[in-house]
Amino acid sequence: MNSPKVFISYSWSSPEHEQRVLDIATELAENGVDVILDKWDLKEGDDADAFMEQMVANPEIQKVLIICDKKYSEKSDKRTGGAGTEAQIISRKIYEQTDEGKFVVAAFEMNEETGKPYLPTYYGSRKYIDFTDSNKYATKFEELIRWIFNKPLYVKPQLGRVPDYILSEEKKSLGTTATYRRAKSFILEGRSNASGAVREYLSRFSSNLSAFQLPSYKNGENFYNQVIDNINEFAPYREEWLDILHSVCNNGLLVDVMNDYIRFFEDIHQYTFHRTAISHPYQQEEDNMKFIEYELMLCFVALLLRKECFKEVSIILEGTFYNKYSSSENEATYNYCVFNHYLYSLHNQNKRRSNPYYSLQAKIFYDRMASCTYLDITDICQADFVCWLYYLGHPENNILSVHRWYPHNLLYACNMRRPFEIFARAESLRYLDSMKVVFDYNTKDDFIKLYNSIMENRDSIIPRWEFETPNIKLLMNIDRLGTRK
Repeated sequence: MNSPKVFISYSWSSPEHEQRVLDIATELAENGVDVILDKWDLKEGDDADAFMEQMVANPEIQKVLIICDKKYSEKSDKRTGGAGTEAQIISRKIYEQTDEGKFVVAAFEMNEETGKPYLPTYYGSRKYIDFTDSNKYATKFEELIRWIFNKPLYVKPQLGRVPDYILSEEKKSLGTTATYRRAKSFILEGRSNASGAVREYLSRFSSNLSAFQLPSYKNGENFYNQVIDNINEFAPYREEWLDILHSVCNNGLLVDVMNDYIRFFEDIHQYTFHRTAISHPYQQEEDNMKFIEYELMLCFVALLLRKECFKEVSIILEGTFYNKYSSSENEATYNYCVFNHYLYSLHNQNKRRSNPYYSLQAKIFYDRMASCTYLDITDICQADFVCWLYYLGHPENNILSVHRWYPHNLLYACNMRRPFEIFARAESLRYLDSMKVVFDYNTKDDFIKLYNSIMENRDSIIPRWEFETPNIKLLMNIDRLGTRK
C-alpha cells in the first residue's frame, strides 16, 4: 500500500499547540503517512500562499487534516493570518463539493459556552474527529488513521440472499424478537434483572411455540415434506435460543436460570403429546415438535459440555421433569430420556427411498449443524454419547420409564480417530475430577466398570448401522483417563 500524502492545516496558537501538532505529525509519519507540514516543508524564501494552495492544487495530496483549536476557529472565521488564508482555500473547495472526503477537522478545544468543540464556521455540520477528551486519544487517533487510509472500522456488508422463511407465504413467528433483544442486552450489560429477562424470553418462546404445530395428521401423503419445511422454518429461532444460552453461560448466569430452563423443557414437551391420538396411524402427528424439543435438548447439553458447565449437565441427566398433564402417579415425573424420539415420518420416508440413508434422522441433524453458529456435529455427537452413557450407567433411573436414550447421531462418530473432547481432556486427573460429576461418578474405576458392562453386552447395547459402529473404547479414552496430573 502506498503512503498517502496528508497536508496539515493549523494555527500557531501557542508553543504548546505547535508541539501538539508536531507530535501528531510525527506519529502519523511513524504510521506510514507522508505528512506535509510547514515546519518541515516550508523553507526560507518559499511562497507561503503557494504552499497553502497546494492542499487543493496538488493532486498527490489525498487528504487535508485541519487541527482546530479556539484560535484556529477565530482566525478562520475572521479570515486573518495563515489560518484565515487556508480557510478561504478550504471553504471554496468544500463548497464546490468536488471532494468533501478530502478534508476533516480534528477538534482539540471545547467551547465552554456551547458545550461543543470549536470548529470553523465553513465546516458546517460535517462529521469531525473529537480529540477534546485526552483519555480517548488512542481511540481517536486510530479513527484518524483509518480515515487517512480509507479503512473505516465499520463497513457495510454486501447484500445477502433473502432468507426462505421471510419469503414464505405463511411465515411463522414466535414473537420473541423484543424479549430476545431485551434479554441479550441485559445480560451483556450485567443488569441485576438479567435473569428475569431470560425467564421472560423462555416463557414467551415456550408459550408461542404452538405457532409451529402442524395441522392434525390425516394421511401420510406429503407429511414428511411438511415436517421438514416446518423444522427448517424453526432454525432461526433455534439460533436465537442458542445465542441467549451462550450469553447466559459466558456471563455466569446459568446457575440463576437453571430452573427456568428445566421448566422451559417441561413446557415445550406438551406439544409432543397432548394432541396425539392413541391409535397407530396418528403416531407421526407431532413429529416436527418432537424433533424440535429433541434438537433443543441435545443442543442444550452440547453447549453446556463445551462451556464445561458439568454440574448443570448433571442436573439435567440426574433430575426429573414434572408433567402437569399427568393422569397417574407414575406419569407425574419423567427423566431426560423422554426428549429422545424415534420419528416415524422420517423412518417411513427413508424406506421409500431407492437408496436409503443409514439414518435419515441423523442425516437431517448433520445438515442442520452446518448452519449452527455455536455448535457443530462433533459437539452434538459428544452430547449424544454422554446422554447415552449416563442412561446405560444408571439403569435404576429408568425402572419406571419406557423411554431410553438412543444415540442416533453417533453414526457420525463411527469413523472418528480421536476421543471426544471431554474424555480426551480427562487424561488430566484434575479435569477428570471436574468432569465426573456429569455421570455422578466418584473415580476412574466407575468409568471402567461402565465400559466393561457395555462390552459384555455389546451386541445388544452398542448401536450399529449395517457395517458402521462406534469405537466406544476410543471415544471414552478409557485407557488414558486420569493418567496425568
